Amino acid sequence: MLNSLFQLLYQFKSFLITSVLTLLLIFISFHKTKAQFIVFDGLTAKVLVQNVLIGDGVESRNIKYTGHNRSIALFENGDNADLGLDKGIILSTGIATEAKGKNTPSVDNSTELFWPGDTTLERIANKQTKDAAILEFEFKPQTEELEFTYIFSSEEYIRFVDAGFNDVFGFFISGPGIVGEENVAKIPGSNVEVTIDNVNHKRNTEYFIMNEDEESEKFNALQHNAQTVVLKANLTLQPCKWYKIKLAITDVGDMLRDSWVFIGAKSFKHKTAIGSDTSYCSGDFVQTLSAGHPTREVLWSTGERTQDIQVTGPGQYWVEVTTDCGSFVDEVNIYPEIKPLDLGEDTLVCGVGLNKKLEISNRVFDSYKWSTGDTAPSINATEPGEYWIEVTRDGCKARDTIDLKELETPKFSLGADTTICGPLDFVVTPDIDGPEYTWNDGSKSKSLRIISPGSYWLKISNDLCVGVDSINVNNREELNVDIGPPEVTFCSEQDIRLTTQINDTTNYSIEWNTGDRVGAITVSESGNYFVIVRDKVCDFVARDEVNVILLEGDLEYYVPTAFSPNQDNLNETFSVTFGLSNVDEYRLNVYTLWGELVYETTDLNAVWDGKVNGEYVRQGTYVWYSVLKTPCLPDKERYQKGTVTIMR
Repeated sequence: MLNSLFQLLYQFKSFLITSVLTLLLIFISFHKTKAQFIVFDGLTAKVLVQNVLIGDGVESRNIKYTGHNRSIALFENGDNADLGLDKGIILSTGIATEAKGKNTPSVDNSTELFWPGDTTLERIANKQTKDAAILEFEFKPQTEELEFTYIFSSEEYIRFVDAGFNDVFGFFISGPGIVGEENVAKIPGSNVEVTIDNVNHKRNTEYFIMNEDEESEKFNALQHNAQTVVLKANLTLQPCKWYKIKLAITDVGDMLRDSWVFIGAKSFKHKTAIGSDTSYCSGDFVQTLSAGHPTREVLWSTGERTQDIQVTGPGQYWVEVTTDCGSFVDEVNIYPEIKPLDLGEDTLVCGVGLNKKLEISNRVFDSYKWSTGDTAPSINATEPGEYWIEVTRDGCKARDTIDLKELETPKFSLGADTTICGPLDFVVTPDIDGPEYTWNDGSKSKSLRIISPGSYWLKISNDLCVGVDSINVNNREELNVDIGPPEVTFCSEQDIRLTTQINDTTNYSIEWNTGDRVGAITVSESGNYFVIVRDKVCDFVARDEVNVILLEGDLEYYVPTAFSPNQDNLNETFSVTFGLSNVDEYRLNVYTLWGELVYETTDLNAVWDGKVNGEYVRQGTYVWYSVLKTPCLPDKERYQKGTVTIMR
């Protein structure tokens, strides 16, 4: 009964610890995509420390972050990017979210934030630092040993190894029993600090990983050129006393080429001997779990209170360790054999050009083996047939099969694109029979009558697959060529342009009686001009002609000096006589000797009958003014005046 109560209390405690983080980050989960590495900034330092970084039983206070507000972030789904840590926080010398993104080795990611550096890190680098991101907090452990996991990565790898421009980071502990600040970011089993010059392709290579495989999840999800393996920082402390830790990273020398530190979620915790998550290929196993604290009281999720227990089935097991200043919990997951794989349902594919991606989505395994011989996580199936994949993880194997079949797509032709000469009334029919026809206008008959030019398509389906073909129908009508009125007059100062309005000499042939074969000609002599146009596609011919008259010498600009409107049919009217019809401007005004306007017109063909308001004017002398603008008339002759006498 007591054991059950302890289990219930632990479960409730775990629920309270995780619920706050779940609520704060739930909107991120709504936007998750399969196998997508996620980086999200904007969370406070307090949330990141208390709800992401710190494990059970570690008390914290005075949490502070110093740096650009986008140099610290949360990350998730690191396993899907083959990072090494699935969740945690990021500190960066640039923008933390830019840790995500396809690696571009030829273009290093650089963000200049113009933020101050850090004096502590300058003691490591022996140079001025810039763009520091510093997370600090105080914590109180319950046991002598704490640990946390981390990864360092950088765009400075590998070209700037030993070049003197190395971004640096450190995890500095201070407090009881520690002189000054102790950097715990050390190469395992040594006192050598983890830096670009200390862990790289030349030295300590067992802790170094290049990001250069362009086909890998890592290359396509993580920006950095290289990284360390998952390293562990070990802290030896005095229980139940307050300590301070400073997690810091900075640029050295310049602000170019960003670096990142990834710190594992819930990894800042007390050490136990419970071990890491494990999987078994069958249910027939026995595993010993150890609390690792022989001098302290422990309680297992099974209700046992011994230091070691044996488990024989998959599940989550936890142990609670009681200390002088509280208690803490550590847990381990034991997984069953690989869950069933799923390549998808057997698929029927229409026609040729099969290209289907096959993969086990959102799951990562130690090895992959395809029926094609490929060993990548995914393949593209380009031929019909049966495909299988076999995967392994922790010594376990699993397999799945998919069958891809191909159904022939109806292949047919509506014929070549067609040009109809003259009236359009055309019937198009496919060259095969099909169970179902659908034309672009929705009709279902086998044939389609076409009475207007355009593009037409037909779909023929055989229950699953659909074939499509189209035809373009053009229409050429009878030719009609008009190069102008039957007769055109012009003067020596002008040129006459005769045009067919046709510039397409590819589909039409044009022949002038001048010998020209272009769409338009310019003439400067009198004569009869004609053109013959032939349609090269259709058997159409059109002809037109015009008589061009050149006016030279006297232009018949004549104004009479008298007229007699007396109804004897002799000299009854007054007008200007001019020999050309292409006049730009014409105006005639007639006045009395006292300036009274009695007649005006802008019509070159109009005549004055000697009346005003229907009544004849008195006989006598009248003054006229004329404006006549035309290319054939010299400027000095455009404005004329004179007198005219009316006689009865």
